[in-house]
Amino acid sequence: MRLSLVAILIGLTAATAGAEVINVPDPDESIRSIQQGLLRADPGDTVLLSSGVFDSVSTFLTPWGLKTAIASIPDGVILMGVDRRDSRIDYTNAEYGILCMDVGEETRIENLSIGGGIGRDQGRADDADVRTLVAGITCLKNASPTIRDLSIQEGATGIIVNENSAPIIETSVIARGSHHGVYVYMNGATPAVIDHVSLVQNFDMGVYVFNGSVSVRNCSITHNGKHGVKSYLSDPILEYNNVYWNDRIDPDSQTGPLNYGGLDDLTGVDGNISVEPFYCDFFGSAGYDYHVCFEESPNLEADEFGAFVGVYGGGCDNCVSSPVEPTTWGAIKALYR
Repeated sequence: MRLSLVAILIGLTAATAGAEVINVPDPDESIRSIQQGLLRADPGDTVLLSSGVFDSVSTFLTPWGLKTAIASIPDGVILMGVDRRDSRIDYTNAEYGILCMDVGEETRIENLSIGGGIGRDQGRADDADVRTLVAGITCLKNASPTIRDLSIQEGATGIIVNENSAPIIETSVIARGSHHGVYVYMNGATPAVIDHVSLVQNFDMGVYVFNGSVSVRNCSITHNGKHGVKSYLSDPILEYNNVYWNDRIDPDSQTGPLNYGGLDDLTGVDGNISVEPFYCDFFGSAGYDYHVCFEESPNLEADEFGAFVGVYGGGCDNCVSSPVEPTTWGAIKALYR
């Protein structure tokens, strides 16, 4: 799923004729940070990040007061990396990686890695004040961007979706965060869309919907610390997902792990399954790889069109089961110490 620079440039030429491509960094234009590039951008422009780590922090006035982030994206602008693995936003010293306010679906965030220092919000039980949470991307108010082809790993919450926001989140991996994968909190009647996303080994919920609206389809939601999908005062749409071996912190010895919280068990309903996915590198011995095994993985040919669920298809022949014993949760917790 890594996009080559040639493919990106061809796509930019075709899709943004007449628009500007703003490179970050660009010493000739005195552009050193993402925010400096975004301030130069008009709707339809692309801010293109080179390989490297981007961690310059800015402060923004929001409905929640002053908040820090690496970038706040304007409406209609495309923020894209040249390489999903190597174009990396590090929000260790900020509250958010990318802040989204008053933007529509033509605003796009693509082909990046986002991380932010593990441990923040770890194991937090009280989410009632979403304003205090830390996240890779926050859709704070009236924010419905298109978010695709991202790797959000080893941060706090992956993505927060809040007031009047309905982003499209697709073809991305959100893994090993110290809080929720995606937190949908009182976002209104229009559902956020999570499609072909792998949410793996996050400390708390894979997807948490708190009095909100969301459609989750074709996703691999596995090995998260608490529920795979937790619903409170919500009626999420869940179809063609593999929701497997969640509730790792305190699984019930009689019933096994609770993949769904506040919901009926949807295994076998609307195409949802609960089967070992056989990731290529679940343990991280080769840097973590959430492609799946060609021979064994049920994620292949499991979605509504007979294609794969999750962010990736097949990528290896070495089918190694990920841990299912309760004692293995200690190894996952060790990631955050």
